[in-house]
Amino acid sequence: MQYEHKYLTNDAFERAASFLKSHARRLEAARFRAIFEDSRNNDLLNELEKFQNADGGFGNALEPDLRTKESSALCTSVAFQILRCHQIPESESVAREGIGYLLRTLDRTQLHWRIIPNTKGKCPHAPWWDQAGREAEFNAFSLNPTAEILGYVFDYGDTVFDKEIVSQLMDRVLEELSSLKVIEMHDLLCCMRLLETKNLPTTFGTKIHDDLKRLVTDGVTVDPEQWNRYCLRPLQVVSDRGSAFIHGLEQSVSLNLDYEIEEQEHDGSWRPTWSWGDRYPGAWAEAKREWTGVLTLEKLLILNRFHRIRK
Repeated sequence: MQYEHKYLTNDAFERAASFLKSHARRLEAARFRAIFEDSRNNDLLNELEKFQNADGGFGNALEPDLRTKESSALCTSVAFQILRCHQIPESESVAREGIGYLLRTLDRTQLHWRIIPNTKGKCPHAPWWDQAGREAEFNAFSLNPTAEILGYVFDYGDTVFDKEIVSQLMDRVLEELSSLKVIEMHDLLCCMRLLETKNLPTTFGTKIHDDLKRLVTDGVTVDPEQWNRYCLRPLQVVSDRGSAFIHGLEQSVSLNLDYEIEEQEHDGSWRPTWSWGDRYPGAWAEAKREWTGVLTLEKLLILNRFHRIRK
């Protein structure tokens, strides 16, 4: 019996569209219109700029689990994910100023970007962003977000970053990646985004690819029974049918696509599989609403790339 793929119906797509336009942040609504309704990128750039600070970095809960207004490498990396997705050129001021922030905040001693600001403020945040007792961890080199940001340097900051510094960053990323026997989920995702870099040097990209091929299989959760918790799903490493990492995951990817379609809520949304527990309940309610919009857009994008939407 031939396997029948599931598809997101036109009605389900319209419910998702309605949710994004009515309940998501204006940024996600603008991104949806730009991709699915051929709207101009001006609206999404205007919305994205609202998260950008005077120092060029991004904060203001662009990553909803960190509610501080202060700029961070975390939120700035999210901004560049959006710029890359929409093919915004490096000439746009939002990108130029973002790169300037990254240039100024690189720790040239540790050769990394500290993922969140070293602040004594007590802004609402997810438990995993607690810094008390973890200063050494936050100040040490990490592939998350340094590997990902290095990719944005190649695509957006090639004219402003010193070539010697970039070479040192490349060596540091390769050194860390090649030393790993297993890789943490978010480190893997950052390296995946590095590999998506348009202007990645060929030899460097080949080495990154080879190390990720070695590490990726053990990092992906292929059991559908586990997908209702926070884990690395196949579709997070296989972004389209031309992915270099699809070999051996073909069936898991198909099942994951079916699963995402089945998981859509009646109101058209997809909701986060994580929470902040009993931390900052009011702030979590707002973060959850924002994440729901982010995830709903992400699910539509992945289903569209795999041609699983019937409109």
